[in-house]
Amino acid sequence: MKTERDHKRDRHVTGLKLSSAVFLGNSVIGIINFFYFQTFNLPFSNQIALANLIIGMAIAGSIFYFANRENYNLLLAISVLKVITSFVIFRQIIPYDFVNSVENPGDWIGRSMDFQFLVPLSFLLFSLTYLRFSVVLFLLLFITIYFFGYEIYGYFKMFPDAYLSDDMAKVYSDSNAIYRVFFIANVGNFVVYGTIVLFVSFLIERLTGNVARFEKTNAQLGRYFSPQIKEEIETSELDNIGKNAKDLFVAILFTDIVGFTKLSEKMDPKDVLSLLSDYQAIMVDCIFAHRGTVDKFIGDAVMANFGTPKSAGNDAQNAFNCALEMNLKLQKFNKFRKKKGLKEIKHRIGIHYGPCVVGNIGSELRTEFAVIGDSVNVASRICDACKEFDTNLIISKIVADKINMNGSFVQIKDYKIRGRREVIDLVKISN
Repeated sequence: MKTERDHKRDRHVTGLKLSSAVFLGNSVIGIINFFYFQTFNLPFSNQIALANLIIGMAIAGSIFYFANRENYNLLLAISVLKVITSFVIFRQIIPYDFVNSVENPGDWIGRSMDFQFLVPLSFLLFSLTYLRFSVVLFLLLFITIYFFGYEIYGYFKMFPDAYLSDDMAKVYSDSNAIYRVFFIANVGNFVVYGTIVLFVSFLIERLTGNVARFEKTNAQLGRYFSPQIKEEIETSELDNIGKNAKDLFVAILFTDIVGFTKLSEKMDPKDVLSLLSDYQAIMVDCIFAHRGTVDKFIGDAVMANFGTPKSAGNDAQNAFNCALEMNLKLQKFNKFRKKKGLKEIKHRIGIHYGPCVVGNIGSELRTEFAVIGDSVNVASRICDACKEFDTNLIISKIVADKINMNGSFVQIKDYKIRGRREVIDLVKISN
């Protein structure tokens, strides 16, 4: 079963593939635009831009195709390095080469500052596709340090006559003037957008962890409930597994291995564990196939119930049919063990039907979904009663009255349940 770490890594791999797909799409668009707008006659810068886009396509396509849990860290490092490289290249080409390429570059010095912030903001938004807070934080810090620590300083160094002005008329009349209001607004937007992107990436990271934990819980749910019942719990939001316990009529089934203590004394502990795992896996398959719920494993015994968290309408019949299939499956299992030179095993099954309390018990630290009541104790004693009557399946008369049975059976009148005053009628199902 996948661990929570595996689930989180799967989400991060998905984010890496998503970012690669975005980068791949942007590269394709960039190449199309490159050939469409190639009017400035800038051979060197064009070659750099085109080479970057082609290399970016190759890297993004490879990451999208090959990314998995095993190579995630390596490909993540490559993708982040490629993003940083592309950012630096685009910052060097835009807007300096653009300004130097126009007929009257002096007319664009002040105006071009307004476009300076578009590239870092686009890369910042792109970083969200990584679905990982640490990567987004790293890219945000890099873009911030590079852009404000180098680009803004480099811009004024390249254009020493450029200056900030609050006078809009001067901005329109003097190409060296940069409108201070727009500049401060752009800086503010960068800070706001950066904060929002960081916060959203944090929420995504948290959501990733929650989804991973939900899937882990969902997988655990599938270990106890049949697929049909599990689906009902997920879709109908049943209250039975909530805080409020409910009174339900439930069919209870117990099964245990005959002479397991003596059998296990002569076996290696690993073989005992393997035997229990194989046996319980067979029993659980039968339980799930008949819309039952695995309540608990008690050593070599299995307790199951039919009718929780929601009745299927024929719970007693489902429990009885499950018991018949358990016997058939055990016969096949014994044939397999015989071929391998292993000793055959036998088991006992007891079934009862009656009222139970169903709900969560325990504390906030340890909670268990449980079925409690006299009917549970009776079902356990019925299973033990198989020893007295030399059979592997006994049901209560209450169960027998609710089901259709084929084959031979014998009624047992007024059976005294150990630890219980009232007697009960049983039905012995012949082997």
